[in-house]
Amino acid sequence: MSKRAGWISAGVIASLVVGGAVYATTSNSDSHGTVIRVVDGDTVDLEIAGEQTRVRLLNIDTPETVDPDKAVECMGPEATDYLERLLKPGEKVDLEYDIEREDRYGRTLAGVFKDDVFVNSAIAAAGLGVAVKYEPNVKFYDEVLAAEQKAVDAGEGLFDPSVECTIPAQLDEADTALSEVSSLPADSIEEAESLMGEAAAAVGVGLAVKSALNKAKSATHPVTHALMSGRYASDISRLSTRIDDIKQLEAFHKEQRAELVEKEKQRKEAERKKKEAEAKAKKEAEAAAQRAAEQQAAAKAAQKAQQKRYSAPKSYSKPRTQPKKSAPKKSSYSNYTGPRCYAPGGKTWKPC
Repeated sequence: MSKRAGWISAGVIASLVVGGAVYATTSNSDSHGTVIRVVDGDTVDLEIAGEQTRVRLLNIDTPETVDPDKAVECMGPEATDYLERLLKPGEKVDLEYDIEREDRYGRTLAGVFKDDVFVNSAIAAAGLGVAVKYEPNVKFYDEVLAAEQKAVDAGEGLFDPSVECTIPAQLDEADTALSEVSSLPADSIEEAESLMGEAAAAVGVGLAVKSALNKAKSATHPVTHALMSGRYASDISRLSTRIDDIKQLEAFHKEQRAELVEKEKQRKEAERKKKEAEAKAKKEAEAAAQRAAEQQAAAKAAQKAQQKRYSAPKSYSKPRTQPKKSAPKKSSYSNYTGPRCYAPGGKTWKPC
C-alpha cells in the first residue's frame, strides 16, 4: 500500500458520523502529520498525533535563513519558498524515521513524504540543499545524494553558475578574469603596463572570491562550507594555484616593462647624442663656411686695397726733338778760339 493510500485510509477511519454529527478521532500514529507552517528550507511544523511538532528533515541541509547568529546563506530564501510551495498549511504528509528520533534541539528527525514525493530528496534535486549525514541516521543519505547530483548535472539552484551568489558563479567569475590575462610578451611600454593592470585586476578578483569563500565557516555558513570542503574543494585549490600563476605573470609583465623602459631610455639617449653630434657638425660646418667667407671677403678687400696702392704708371712717350742744325762747315778753324772737341786720337778737333 502506498503512503498516500495509507494516509487516506487513516483519514477515513478517523472520521465517524454519529446521529448527524461529525466526531474527529485522533490517531495515535506518528507516521502521519498535517502541515502547520514551514520554518525554513529543511524544517517544518506539523501536527502529529494531535500535537504541534517541529520536524527537521533527515539527511538534507538547506542554506541558513532563520538563525539570528548566522548570515542568510545563498539560496536560503529560495529553499524556504520552495518548501512553502511544496508543503502548504493543512496538507497531509507521511513520516519515516531512522535510528535517532530527535536531535539535540528536541526536533523530530524524519523523512517527509507528500503523496508520491519524497520531500527531502526533492529539495536536493532542486539544488536547494545538500546531502548530509547525521550519524547514526543515514537512512535517506544515498537517495538525497543522488538527487543532489542531478541538480549538479543540471546546474540547478546552488549549482547554477548564473546565480551570482553561488560557488560556481564566483569560481567562474574568478576563472574568467584570470584566464583573460595574456602571457605573451608586450611590444611596447604601454602594452606592458596594460597587461600589468589586467593581471593585477585579475588577481584582485581571484583573491576577493577566495576571501569571500573562506569566510564561509561551518558555524555560520554550513551549506556553503560543506560544498567548499566537498564538491568544490579541488576547484578552490585550483583557484589558489591560478592566483599564484597570475601573480607570476604580473611580475613577468612588470619586469618586461622595466626592460622596455630601459631600452627606450637607451634609444632616446642614443638619439639625443646623434642629434647633438649632428648639431655640432652642422655648427662646425657653418662656422667653417663663415670663416671661409670671411677669409674670402678679406682677401678680396686686401686685393682691392693693393690694387689702389700699386696701380700701374701711365705709358711715357719721349718727346720729339728738333734735329740740330749743323753749322755750316768752314774750311778751317784757324780763327776759332773757343772750346774744342777732339776726335779719337786727338789729331782732329771741332768746335764744341
